[in-house]
Amino acid sequence: MVWPVGYQLQGGKYIIEEVLGQGGFGITYKALHGLFNYPVVIKTPNEYLKNRPEYHKYVKRFIKEANILARISENPHPHIVRVHDLFTESATHCLVMDFIPGENLFELVKRRGALPEKEIVGYVRQIGEALAQFHEIGLVHRDAHPGNIMLRGNGKAVLIDFGIAKELETSTQSSTGIAGNQGFAPYEQTVRGSREPTVDVYCLAATLYYTVTGQRPSTSLDRKLNKAVLTPPNIIVPSISRRLNQAILKGMALEAKDRPQSMEKWLKLLTPTAPLTREKFISQSKFWLNILFQDHYKLDIRHTLYLILRFFS
Repeated sequence: MVWPVGYQLQGGKYIIEEVLGQGGFGITYKALHGLFNYPVVIKTPNEYLKNRPEYHKYVKRFIKEANILARISENPHPHIVRVHDLFTESATHCLVMDFIPGENLFELVKRRGALPEKEIVGYVRQIGEALAQFHEIGLVHRDAHPGNIMLRGNGKAVLIDFGIAKELETSTQSSTGIAGNQGFAPYEQTVRGSREPTVDVYCLAATLYYTVTGQRPSTSLDRKLNKAVLTPPNIIVPSISRRLNQAILKGMALEAKDRPQSMEKWLKLLTPTAPLTREKFISQSKFWLNILFQDHYKLDIRHTLYLILRFFS
């Protein structure tokens, strides 16, 4: 049953205002906090899922991870939506989170087309840092696609809609008009329900692919089973940097073992290499010159480095 507008939960603590979306796992509502008069988002599982034999196992995980997220919210991360409450209403589990006004990355790309590299890398870096914090406590989001990245008016990106019951989702049409996270999930998540950090690396790299090209990447299933080719981003948009192109392709490696094994390592691929300044070159040259001025190195190597050092001194 979908709760109608005006329906009250928890004795009037929350009042339903509208249905924001309905996906494979559940229904997302916008509601009003009846006492403090501020908007919130409430997520509930779909009733038909209760008939599935694995439902209770995943609801148990849902509750466990929701409690962890609530503890995170006591010291909130600026790029992770806050969790306020978890309760049961008429045998339906409800997760209450911040309502984030603005548009998501799907909507932004639909409105503007492919986004400038500098702009989108800034957003993705914010979300990557948030995911890295997730991974430190043993959680994996598993659904960091463009529809779950909201953009505030102040230029800050916020990760929403935690994938804490991702295994129960089906390929239903989401409120973004996108069928699930097709094109953004790695093969091992789709087939085996993997919960490793490399899942988030793939998803965020695929999000970067979509936002800088304006095109959805080939699905991991199609690449694995049908040998579909993932077109390099710089073929679609030649102006993007080599660094960004390589970061996307490495993050979207088909096999998890071929991707950076942590979010921090992947984010480093997005960081420009600092230019070699005169001072840094001199410092490094002196270090290696001291090593090479040992008897077992040939004189011509020492002499060459000596001349280079004199040139920069």
